[in-house]
Amino acid sequence: MMEKLMFFLYTNPDAIDHAEPVCKTPNLVCISSIRRLAFHGVPYCMHGKVKADDFFDQMRQQNQVFRVLKSNVDGHQPLLTGSFTRQVIRKGLVLHYSDVTNLVDLKTESEASPHLGIKLFFRGGVSASIGNCEIPMPRRAGGADRWIASATLINQAEQELFRRNANAGDRVRKLSIKIFPEWLEAGGTFSHPDAQSLRAFTSLRLSARSWNPSAAFLALAEQAMRPPNLLPHLRNLYIESKVLGLVSEAFALLGSGPQLASLSAIEQRRLSRAEDLLKGHPNLSIEAIASELNTSVNTLQRLFQAVHGTTLFNYMKRLRLEKARIALADEGLTVGQAAHIAGYTSSANFATAFKKQFGFTPRDARQPGFPKR
Repeated sequence: MMEKLMFFLYTNPDAIDHAEPVCKTPNLVCISSIRRLAFHGVPYCMHGKVKADDFFDQMRQQNQVFRVLKSNVDGHQPLLTGSFTRQVIRKGLVLHYSDVTNLVDLKTESEASPHLGIKLFFRGGVSASIGNCEIPMPRRAGGADRWIASATLINQAEQELFRRNANAGDRVRKLSIKIFPEWLEAGGTFSHPDAQSLRAFTSLRLSARSWNPSAAFLALAEQAMRPPNLLPHLRNLYIESKVLGLVSEAFALLGSGPQLASLSAIEQRRLSRAEDLLKGHPNLSIEAIASELNTSVNTLQRLFQAVHGTTLFNYMKRLRLEKARIALADEGLTVGQAAHIAGYTSSANFATAFKKQFGFTPRDARQPGFPKR
């Protein structure tokens, strides 16, 4: 029986009245009832071995666009094993946590609506990025099973590609919180005069701040994932209080980051203008961009490092590779021509950088029917 996928919702007898129970197990509701229960604060869970088709269907429901770039598994075969839980805390505030092991190699990309997100990785790791921002993973500390956790606060003001590349045997334990505009607006978070750093962070198209979480932050996360045995309405309040604690601590970090917090309105506009210039002209030199914006190279470097968590050079490199990827997929350019677009004189070096960025080769991108952006 463990070979089969089991979708269920932990709930209470009152919540079952709002659903269409098709499972025979007491106090469990099958996944067909998720849509009705989501706004009652009831979590849905997936446990055991998850078949590829079932997992992909769930990802397509949760994201506006979901693509499988590469997988060596048949749709009816197990894709991964472990546990997932997703709960709508309030409208616009969603908690998700999981502990899974990949059973096959898998490369995917998806597009989600604009939101703020907190991603906390306790252990393990995969290659993951949102837009041009790579998401840092935990690192081992001493013993084989000791890890230093990693957390990232990400803001995306527009739809962005989320890419994930995992290998068979990779185990990841993580928690994520999605914060949508309606929740922030309802709480009046931006109206407070002390919220300047948060307003600056969310005013940009894509921004990220990563840190090694404190013991208190990790404790809050564990409490949100493992609440005590309480009555359902008290349990939901308990989880919400822990989630709000995590959000509050993550937002507080923005004020403690001297570079980001000190961004003036002029610097924000300058950074936005630089991003626009690079989108239209990714082969511009750093010096040319600085000259166009009437600023110094050092200032530009500081702004990009503070907001995007990477150097301006790496940011430009990713944009050029993305332009080359689109040219390969949509225009049928040769690998050599795409290498030139990305600024490489060596096709071999280009191919190495391309695969590291996207998880597949330039020749793969040229194949008819290969997933395109």
